[in-house]
Formats: sequence, C-alpha cells, structure tokens
Amino acid sequence: MKPDKLVDLMKRQEQDGESADALARAVEAILKRLKRGEAVSLPGVGKLVPEGGRHVRLETAPKRGGRREPR
Repeated sequence: MKPDKLVDLMKRQEQDGESADALARAVEAILKRLKRGEAVSLPGVGKLVPEGGRHVRLETAPKRGGRREPR
C-alpha cells in the first residue's frame, strides 16, 4: 500500500467505523509481531525488522522496473 492510499484510508476512518477497526487490528498485529522479535513484510513498501529494544529498521522493497518516482 502506498503512503498516499494509507492517508486516504485514515481520512475516511471518521466516515467508516469498520475501516477504522480493520486498520487498528492490522496495526496491533504488526506491533505484536515486532515485540516478539519477528520481521513484518509490508507488500510494496518493504520489511520492518526489529533491532533490539524499541528500535525497528525498514528494509525497503527493491524497485521492479518502471519509472522511478522522485523523492
């Protein structure tokens, strides 16, 4: 999921309680896995890898062809 789509989803939370609940459950599941020391894949974004303590590293997904977007 691209960041702009995530922002749009979060904006719609107020209108759709079901979406807000689903997003909250997804975030909770990600945090639980990270606390157990497990890596979490985020398709299209990369992988969150715990690095001891409260630190997490994002390993970005490799670009697969196409045009590179400016930062």
